[in-house]
Amino acid sequence: MADLEALAGRVRAAIPLTRHLVFRYTGFDGDALTLAAPLAPNHNDKGTFFAGSQVALLTLAGWSCTTLIAEAVIAGTDDPGRAVDVVAVEGSQQYRLPLKDDLTVTACPAPGQRERFNERLIRRGKATLTVQARATNPAGDTVCEFQGLYLARLVD
Repeated sequence: MADLEALAGRVRAAIPLTRHLVFRYTGFDGDALTLAAPLAPNHNDKGTFFAGSQVALLTLAGWSCTTLIAEAVIAGTDDPGRAVDVVAVEGSQQYRLPLKDDLTVTACPAPGQRERFNERLIRRGKATLTVQARATNPAGDTVCEFQGLYLARLVD
């Protein structure tokens, strides 16, 4: 099981912006990662969830999901101690609804991506993963959709 508190600590230490987003990881089932963020520190001048905060959280969720998946792949190999470095390569988002409440993000690999990612990461030491993320309001309505491409590579 992934240590989400340790991941949050790593993220906040490495990416100063994340200290201001006030988010928390709420779950990871080996495939999908969820995080939650409150409206209060992320609102805009209209009192809705700032689009920049949303895209930052969606991008972060995709990065975090890719990182946890890659670390799990490497943990199951003959060299489980190798470090993994993940970077965002590209991303796009579509805002669906304004949000006047807290945000929940769920990120997971796009269909058909996981097996190819696992094989390439083990065989080549690097692989790309397309991740889809969805931000929802407390009622479960989609407020923003995101798709990102992430590159994971093994670090010597």
